[in-house]
Amino acid sequence: MKRILLLYNVYSDELGSSRPPLGTGYLAEALSDGGADYDVIDMKLGYSEEDVLERIKKGGYDCVGTTVYTVGHKKFFGLLGAVKDAYPGVTTMAGGPHVTILGRKILEEYPKVDLAFTGESEFSLLRYLKGEDPSSIPGVVYRDASGRVCGSPFERPGDLDAISWPRYEKFELQKYANEMGVITSRGCPYSCIFCSVGLTLGKQIRTRSIEGIGSELEYWYSTGMRIFNFLDDNFTFYRERVFGLCDEIEKRGLKGLTLRASNGIRADKIEREMLVRMKEVGFKSFGIGVEAGNDKVLKTLKKGETMAEIESAIKMSCELGFEVSLFFVYGAPGETAEDIEDSIRIANKYPVFKADFYNLMPFPGTALWDWVEEKKAWTDDPLELLNSMDKNLRFSKKTGKPFFTTPELSLEEREGLAKRLRNVTLDIQKKGIERVFERYGPLKYPLSYLGSTMAFQRLFFNNNAIRKLSDKVRFRGGER
Repeated sequence: MKRILLLYNVYSDELGSSRPPLGTGYLAEALSDGGADYDVIDMKLGYSEEDVLERIKKGGYDCVGTTVYTVGHKKFFGLLGAVKDAYPGVTTMAGGPHVTILGRKILEEYPKVDLAFTGESEFSLLRYLKGEDPSSIPGVVYRDASGRVCGSPFERPGDLDAISWPRYEKFELQKYANEMGVITSRGCPYSCIFCSVGLTLGKQIRTRSIEGIGSELEYWYSTGMRIFNFLDDNFTFYRERVFGLCDEIEKRGLKGLTLRASNGIRADKIEREMLVRMKEVGFKSFGIGVEAGNDKVLKTLKKGETMAEIESAIKMSCELGFEVSLFFVYGAPGETAEDIEDSIRIANKYPVFKADFYNLMPFPGTALWDWVEEKKAWTDDPLELLNSMDKNLRFSKKTGKPFFTTPELSLEEREGLAKRLRNVTLDIQKKGIERVFERYGPLKYPLSYLGSTMAFQRLFFNNNAIRKLSDKVRFRGGER
């Protein structure tokens, strides 16, 4: 069996991580179950390209693979290129959402990448490492003897319980903060014009058993872990599953938990009874994907929700004492400056913890990408724009270049909106932090001012020690 080094790369200079990377963890666990010889480097913990090359030199690996995201994709491929230059005999492999969407184009554009794994790769990667010919493995893109790029469509696993959840045996768990990510389902049936989840994970929601999720939580609970973040794209889609999971948590005696759903839940898929039950077992915070401030723009985005449903969910969640984060996008086709004022109004209307406004990004394969292509509305080469988009911009006074323009919003107007919305985000977060630290009396004011500065946010996201301390103060616990 081939020996492999799994890499989790980073697309910006941001370091530190609240939790180990879930996707890489699932791959590693599948390899462990299959008896593969593997190691892992999470470069988000501060490892450099030189560190990777040195590890390969010492480890004698046959293969090196990394997950590739569209944002910053050239950095991921550059790393594999450096590996290939230094060790020509090592097989370089790429997987992840960017690879899944572009498929054969990856090997056509990047000659130093030997193999591309599309779709969910837990089984296909193991089959390759065991020696199967790439031509026989669904989802593997390869070059044949003549150099022609070949491959077959990937197959999505139907039984998620057949895929072991990560135990992160070869990860440096002591270097992460307090939180453990959990996913209970894969897939999304909705048709938002900007989202690629349906392309990568499918339109059908596939679920894990409640018992399997409970076993995962109980395992980490036994190690001292108390903070769990449910990262599903549709955590509350099935009402009965939410109640079933809450019952499972109680049945297993998992007390003193801090539970989150930071990836966001749909407003039309929550109700008061559900939220009350979630709060009883430890849910304290979650995000809601609002996206826009009126029904006109929601319809354009094909969100499939109304403002009445969204506002009702926000109001109810805040009244029940949850820390609520709101996610907006701006700059949709047909959206005007007045429409964006509606988004700002919604963000300010309720006592939420924070509200983030994202420059609308067209990803390859989405309806939004097709629209911008058809209108020739790009402000630059699209993949270059997506490659250079730096996550650290959210911590600085820069706002980044808009990806496209519309008749309603010019490039200059979009740049001005980006600056304004950044200030709205910081102001709302300051008020949110004040509410969190209400019990500290007058100290809440300097704490909220400090916590809402971009300098502190950069420190928070880059330093796991600061994150641990923050969670301890914020939730009065969470250490392991």
